[in-house]
Amino acid sequence: MQQQQVLQGTAKMYDPANLFHNVTADPDLGILGTTTFGISQSFPSRKATRATASFYQQKQSQASAVLAHTQQDLIRQVREIYQHLGYLDAKSRLYRSLDSVYTRFSTIAEQRYKAGDAALAEKLAAQDKAAQVRLILETIDHELNFDQVVLGQLLGLPQAVSAIAEPLRKQIFSLADTALIAQAPSAKAGLAQVSVAKSQQQIEQSRFAPSFSTGVYGQILGNGLVYPGWQLGVNLPLVNKARHKAVESAGLNVQIAEANFQDVLLQQRSKMAHLLHEQEKYNTLIEYFQAQGQALSTELLRNASLNYQEGEIDYTTLSLQVEQAIGIQMNYLENLYGLSLTVVELKFIAGQ
Repeated sequence: MQQQQVLQGTAKMYDPANLFHNVTADPDLGILGTTTFGISQSFPSRKATRATASFYQQKQSQASAVLAHTQQDLIRQVREIYQHLGYLDAKSRLYRSLDSVYTRFSTIAEQRYKAGDAALAEKLAAQDKAAQVRLILETIDHELNFDQVVLGQLLGLPQAVSAIAEPLRKQIFSLADTALIAQAPSAKAGLAQVSVAKSQQQIEQSRFAPSFSTGVYGQILGNGLVYPGWQLGVNLPLVNKARHKAVESAGLNVQIAEANFQDVLLQQRSKMAHLLHEQEKYNTLIEYFQAQGQALSTELLRNASLNYQEGEIDYTTLSLQVEQAIGIQMNYLENLYGLSLTVVELKFIAGQ
């Protein structure tokens, strides 16, 4: 943007001045009868100056639109990091509760083994499962630390950021906001390119406009007398095929920019339609969990824990029921996280 602001000062750029020295023979004064020294300057036409100034103004607007798009993309990335932090926090809480459950099961398996009611394999399996859960928790901590480093980089900070992420919650993107796509930064960047192309076309068209020149000179006669003078001139561009081809090419650039702009809008609308379908899919899965899955998961965990403590089921059956219960809850978290990322992407396309 700063570069285009500076370049606006070049809109009224003059051609180099012409220093000239003419010698004219004279029948009375000889071969060096009259010597003329002078300087002349051509000035760009007003139409060319306006077209060039408009071109750099449009380039500045384009730079501003690209900057806004870059900022919006940065916002999207930061939002995604926060959603991932919320997801990891929820996943950590789930596995910490699971760690408590498997630690208790491991203790029960140890007691049953000592009492001769369980095989060594059952005790080892329970201990191994508890260790696996603790390993998952350790992995989650590593992911959290990595996200904090990335967040610091996105915010331009030299160190990791200990962010306070909100718990994952159900989000929604309104269908009414789909109309904002035409005003989004990506659309404005494409529209700015169309304006730049039109300004370039105006510059080419302005080359047909006449320009003016002026100059001063002094004549020195062979007898030593000096006579000052001045001149005015009109520069008329020769009409040739090359100039018309340049204008024609600039017109094609306008058509290309307009086609690219329409293509961007089409792609964004298509992508938004796909994401809206994804949003609906995630909403359906989340509603299932809230209506049935959550209660089923809680009941599976309660029955599995109670039956194993009472010795009514073996460890294999216990593991299957616990894994089913945890799988239901993990699916819910995955769907909630997927919905969050989908809404973030929809907001990015809409420029929110």
